[in-house]
Amino acid sequence: MSPAIGIVAALTAEARTITGPGPWQKGREHPFRRSRLDSGTYLTVVKSGPGMERASSASRWLRAEGVVVLGVTGISGGLNPSLEPGDLILADSIMEHGGDTHKQVWEETSGFVKAVRGDLLAKGIRAHGGTVITVRRPLLSAREKQALFTRTGAQAVDMESAAVAATAVEAGLPFFALRAVCDPAARSIPVTLVHCLDQSGGIRLAPLFRGILRSPTLVFDILRLKRDFTTALASLKRAWHIRVKRSLPSLLDPGVT
Repeated sequence: MSPAIGIVAALTAEARTITGPGPWQKGREHPFRRSRLDSGTYLTVVKSGPGMERASSASRWLRAEGVVVLGVTGISGGLNPSLEPGDLILADSIMEHGGDTHKQVWEETSGFVKAVRGDLLAKGIRAHGGTVITVRRPLLSAREKQALFTRTGAQAVDMESAAVAATAVEAGLPFFALRAVCDPAARSIPVTLVHCLDQSGGIRLAPLFRGILRSPTLVFDILRLKRDFTTALASLKRAWHIRVKRSLPSLLDPGVT
């Protein structure tokens, strides 16, 4: 069997930027889909659900399945004030933030990021390098984002990349992280919206309606977040089909990009 690449995505909408519509197979812990790239390399995409523990579980399952490359994709919060909704980050390093400390988990050395980012920029896609930092709870306020950017210089923040990167490093596997900015650095997200999401990223209608009744202006926050979420997903999908998917097999041979 040809070598396989494994990708972790927290939410269904994020995963579908790669897989498109269609049924998922039921794994022991996480749904997954398998396909084959034009190069003949197999691809396994796993929906982990949000958070480091779920992402770690999904990436370890992929490792046990014998994948030879691990990756993670999805939306993120912007930390660099210059980033806009839909901007892409092809991480060249991954950090993990915990409490008052942070540490580097992974650093890119293959040249993959530089090559792919250059091609995306040539296609008019706003693609950036830099660090993605992973946190254990959602970073919702503009003040928190600014503080983390000042302390670490990270471009974007998520809740899964460090877990997948750690599994890759532990196994000695190539790794990549592709993220699209949804909420920019200067924007705060009402905590009510977070409480309206279930563990798979779906909307819990009852808390949503209660939140709107308490604060009718929440409707405008929802509409803005939906718009930016759609923009971020569109960027991920475009980058995947234009360049990323045909470049991934090069990670099997780090000398070729």
